[in-house]
Amino acid sequence: MQESTSKRPYRVYWSLVWLLTALNLGRFYELSTPFWLLLYQVALIGSYALMFIAIPCLITRVTRHHLPALTAIIAVLSAALVQLTLYFDSMLWQLYGFHINGFVWNLLTTPGGLAALVTSPSTEQDLTLLGLSVLALYTVLLLASFFLARIPLPLPRAAWVIPLFLLVTSAERLTYSMSHFYGYSPVLESAQATPFYQPLTMRRLLEQRLGLERPQHLEVDGVELKGQLRYPQEPLKVIAPQKPLNLVWLVAESWRADALNPKVMPQTYGFANQAQNFTRHYSGGNGTRMGMFSQFYGLAANLWFPVLDARIGSPLIEALQQQNYQLKLFTSARFSYPEYDKTMFVKVPAEQMIADYKGPTWQRDRRNVERMLEFVDNRDPAKPFMTFMFFESAHANYDFPPESVIAKDYLPDFSSARVDLDNDIEGIRNRYLNAVHHLDSQIARVIQHLKRKGLLNNTIVVLTGDHGEEFMERGRWGHNSAFTDEQLRVPLILHVPGRAPFREALRTSHVDLLPTLLPLLGVTNPPEQYSIGYSLFNPQPRRTLMAGEWDSLAFMTEQYKLVVPFSSANFDALKITDANDSDTQDPQAVLQQLLPQVQEQMRSLRNFLAR
Repeated sequence: MQESTSKRPYRVYWSLVWLLTALNLGRFYELSTPFWLLLYQVALIGSYALMFIAIPCLITRVTRHHLPALTAIIAVLSAALVQLTLYFDSMLWQLYGFHINGFVWNLLTTPGGLAALVTSPSTEQDLTLLGLSVLALYTVLLLASFFLARIPLPLPRAAWVIPLFLLVTSAERLTYSMSHFYGYSPVLESAQATPFYQPLTMRRLLEQRLGLERPQHLEVDGVELKGQLRYPQEPLKVIAPQKPLNLVWLVAESWRADALNPKVMPQTYGFANQAQNFTRHYSGGNGTRMGMFSQFYGLAANLWFPVLDARIGSPLIEALQQQNYQLKLFTSARFSYPEYDKTMFVKVPAEQMIADYKGPTWQRDRRNVERMLEFVDNRDPAKPFMTFMFFESAHANYDFPPESVIAKDYLPDFSSARVDLDNDIEGIRNRYLNAVHHLDSQIARVIQHLKRKGLLNNTIVVLTGDHGEEFMERGRWGHNSAFTDEQLRVPLILHVPGRAPFREALRTSHVDLLPTLLPLLGVTNPPEQYSIGYSLFNPQPRRTLMAGEWDSLAFMTEQYKLVVPFSSANFDALKITDANDSDTQDPQAVLQQLLPQVQEQMRSLRNFLAR
């Protein structure tokens, strides 16, 4: 009798936790008709809610016998952790269209990753308040369970819960498998909305064993590349120029192409008109990692992982170090996230890399510009130099000082934990414009200093962004969520001594930077040995560009965009749009048209793997 008395409150508690978890999961879906689709979504919600609480429930079942004093604490903490995880996942899904995945885990576990999240004092306060509120809620729920346990209500028992769960989840999996086979989108979209969903497909069984015929569908092999790298394909051959050029490389976080205009960035815009301005330029990724990777390697995003595993530095840095360039690199974030210190700058001594990651981002940018100018002034003028800087102030929360306000109707502060994109997006966009206006002043400080010191005559200047930034033009805010032009197109301004100013309207890519710059810096290897790009001074019409993210690659022609997951087993299937990011009339025909370009691009990438 005593065991029954101690067991019943926890049965009540976990029944209530299951109900709250199901309600929490329901926020991921737009409950739909017809009735059977609604029934499928209810089966998803109920079965996954049970799976999410199963392990915490079993743990308390064990501790109730062996550690009874800790059982209540474990029950509250574990249930709260489940709900907070689902809440965080729902934020990701709402804002960026993906769930907690390898990219998010990398962000949480890599030094500097958390700092790259959208943070502000109000965000941190809201998240702290949320955590405390959830803990309080489940404490009250547990106390209430001891009271409710006295009421003789029927409670779920394992003897019938487990068979019912197996029946429901089997029916759900069978429904998904058949929908995947026949390409029924409403079911696939519901499954895609489910956190941590594990798809089950039965294509081989249905085709080969049961003889069912699959209708036309969109399918192509995954584009993941694994294996030992052969990069560059041949060792770099460097013949130092008689008059070596200095290199100043400035990259701004989230700098989208249309922000370079006379109103928002008058000084940088004026410099662009005196330099080489590439007006249809694309990043190699919709996030920082892949955008920077494409700049410093000239490769597509699916080769990031082999490069990281092999700890291979950028050939640009190797060419400069062979010629004893003076190097000084600055970031207003960290060199550890993304893993620049294990990839492109892996061979740069730590004392040559300065990371300033404390305080408002606009203040970090100003301090780093000051340090950069001091480096330029104090260098050995008898030797060439290279300096790099990563500006952070245009990253959300979009920081700026009062004197940089040009869009006055901005959101004073916002918390990513409770952002209301429907009502706040214009105020958020105005914060971004003010931050980019401040960025303009800091870029101008560098350019004006180079002019005053007479260095522009022998210095290459690169100005660009790591990726763009979307403000709900295509249904998303920020970056890392889609391959829209808003998230991919960035400014690119080059100043190459001896080159006349011009504007280039053909499409260009970050992968074109190394084929353009390395020959100017003494590298004699053919560009195809270290890049898939072309010289920016010889842009190619009608080419297929590539851009990537953590687990997919986009192939972009003048007419279409095709997004292919790295793994062919990825149930979030291919995505095809036109070049303006709108749905196409006949995606199957478009896929057949694009496949030759995809195959050609993949062959060029496989050349960088050892045979």
